[in-house]
Amino acid sequence: MSETPQGPLAQQLLDDSVFPQLLEDSKGLVASEVEKKNMALRTGFNMVRKAKPNLIDSAMRTLLPEFVGALEPFYASAQADPDTHFRDHLIANETEVADALLAVSDRRVAHVDNRVVKSGYQRLRGRAQREVVAAMPGIASVMSKYSD
Repeated sequence: MSETPQGPLAQQLLDDSVFPQLLEDSKGLVASEVEKKNMALRTGFNMVRKAKPNLIDSAMRTLLPEFVGALEPFYASAQADPDTHFRDHLIANETEVADALLAVSDRRVAHVDNRVVKSGYQRLRGRAQREVVAAMPGIASVMSKYSD
């Protein structure tokens, strides 16, 4: 659907020696964030994990490179200022970062043929930015953990 990002952040995070740990940390972050949500969301998430145990892993393997690509401009901005740490920069720009990450998901869902997936995404999309912003400290920590 899209090619692998090639910027400096992608070179670090998508490297074969780093990506497996980034993937595990990202899946752990998703699970941790879901645990903070209401019972209905937690139950739904657990049902999906039981029905399709590899779904989260597969989705994260597919989306992470695109998410990293979406973060390249924020990484470049942080790198341009020697006093700015990438994690702090992501948090300081949480709304714009959330929008960039959600644009990846929006593009992906636009190409999905499964109506159930599309309708489920559309139901959640209205509050997605708020949820991503709330998760930004964790997102920023995971994404900055393996970058210089």
